[in-house]
Amino acid sequence: MPNSPIIEIIEKEYRPRSLQGQPLKLFPFQKRILNEFFKMEGRGKARRLKYTTMVYSCPKKSGKTEIMGAVTYAFARVFGGEMYSVANDAEQAGARMFQRVVESLKALREQDPTTFKQIMPDDKRIRDKITVNNEVVFENNSQLNTGPHTLKFIANDFAGEAGAMNAFVGFDELWGVSSERGERLWTEMQPIPNLTASIRFVTTYAGFYGESALLWRIYENIVKPDPHTNEELGTKVPGLEDLPVYVSDDGSTIVYWDHEARLPWHTPEFLEQAKNDPSVQGRETEFRRLWFNEWSSGVEAFIDMEHVDRAIARGENLINNMEHSILGV
Repeated sequence: MPNSPIIEIIEKEYRPRSLQGQPLKLFPFQKRILNEFFKMEGRGKARRLKYTTMVYSCPKKSGKTEIMGAVTYAFARVFGGEMYSVANDAEQAGARMFQRVVESLKALREQDPTTFKQIMPDDKRIRDKITVNNEVVFENNSQLNTGPHTLKFIANDFAGEAGAMNAFVGFDELWGVSSERGERLWTEMQPIPNLTASIRFVTTYAGFYGESALLWRIYENIVKPDPHTNEELGTKVPGLEDLPVYVSDDGSTIVYWDHEARLPWHTPEFLEQAKNDPSVQGRETEFRRLWFNEWSSGVEAFIDMEHVDRAIARGENLINNMEHSILGV
């Protein structure tokens, strides 16, 4: 089966700074996930993306932000429309996914100017600067979404996007949405049914119980953790049963929620080094939130269970020794 056009564009044109301008090559499991995320349904004018909300959640250093940048760029090329980069504050929204797209375009301009000219409008002012007024403007190559073809960044509590014809909204680190204004923006940026492609794409870690309410509702309703065992009982996507990819009951939302660090550099030595980093020492739940993508209460145990177990074992030994001494054994 051929790859989605999204994957074809990513591997041909998207050029991360970390690869010195070379195109990004996705890992096989990433391709399988994104092929499912961007599956199309219907025929002719009724043809639409199957899913309208997509969540990509996995441990630290799994390339989530790069995936967000790559997907955003490819979406602009395949579908177009009004696109937004949303993060926990305006600075983060501009510095993370949005900046990845800008850096990729700069690399493409240097290394593949022919393709670059097909992407950017025939306006020297825009071509030279890439961004104008904190926006990236794309040529409408696909003709699938009408109207302006732009990417801009906003904070998750921004209140000025009512009435937007959003084709793509990328929410980075959705666990940080804890305010009413942030939730209102999520609601305001709902996918628009009459567009060929209108989606919300989320990259995130797990969040904090009682704080990350929006993300928890998505996780609870679709991944469906058992409250007694934490086993995840959500409906797996057919054909991806070996991966933690779940679909909502109504079929509109797809969630990849991984606890396994799958990339080649996630070696036992690497994770041990991460565990010994001063930022998480004495904060086991935060370490597990970042590196195992597990939900956290944000509160550490007063006494580590390892110390409790050792104390219990020592107490049992003392009691046994006293009994032997009293009985003269």
